[in-house]
This record gives sequence, C-alpha cells and structure tokens, in this order.
Amino acid sequence: MKEFTIGRVSARTGLAASAIRYYESVGVVPSPPRVNGRRIYNENWMKWLGIVMLAQEAGFSIEEIKALVKRFPKEKPASVRWQKAADKKVKELDEQLNRIKKMQNLLGMLSSCECSTLEDCGSAALQHLYELDK
Repeated sequence: MKEFTIGRVSARTGLAASAIRYYESVGVVPSPPRVNGRRIYNENWMKWLGIVMLAQEAGFSIEEIKALVKRFPKEKPASVRWQKAADKKVKELDEQLNRIKKMQNLLGMLSSCECSTLEDCGSAALQHLYELDK
C-alpha cells in the first residue's frame, strides 16, 4: 500500500499540515502509525480525511463530524449516519435561509429609508415590528 508523509498529504489535499494534525488530535480521523517518530499515512487513512473534507464542505462543524464518525453505534450503516445528519443539517439551513430572507427584506427597507432622524427610524421600526406581529 502506498504511504505518504504529512507534507505529501498536505500537497494532495490542499490542507495545511497543522489542520491534518488538528483533525487527528480532536479524533475525527484516526492516528496514523509512526515510523521513527514521523506520521505515515496510507490510502485507507486518506479515506477518513476525505470524509472530514466532504462533511466540512457540506457545512458540518468539527463537533458534528465527531458525532458522525464516533458517536453512532458501529452496527448502523454509514448511509443511516449520513441521512440522519444530512436531514438535521438541511433543517438548520432552511432556518438560516428564512432568517437571511428576513434580513434581505429589512435591508431593502433600510436602503429606501427617507427618515431625517434616528428617532423617525425608530418609530418606523416599531411600526414595522408591530405589523409583523399581527
């Protein structure tokens, strides 16, 4: 099996060596074997790093990735883990999207503001908030 140094893993993935060591230290990838004190990585280990990189691209935090790789019962297939985590993440993203849409609407309102004083803006804001509560 092909083996790599941390520098080679870094070059292949675009990740800093410190990030690779961090993933190891927090337990989202297994500790690689060492030869003469140096970490030696192989293709199987690289698959774990691939999981972490994919999960991060999908918006998962390190804690969520830890739960994905460590806290699920081993007898559950990977697909069950991914589906459960993905469903939860989609719900979070939907909530964020709703919040962003509200922010865009408010920013649109602010960009057309014609108030002369901040107090006038405060009155308009209170009126707007009152209308939202109806």
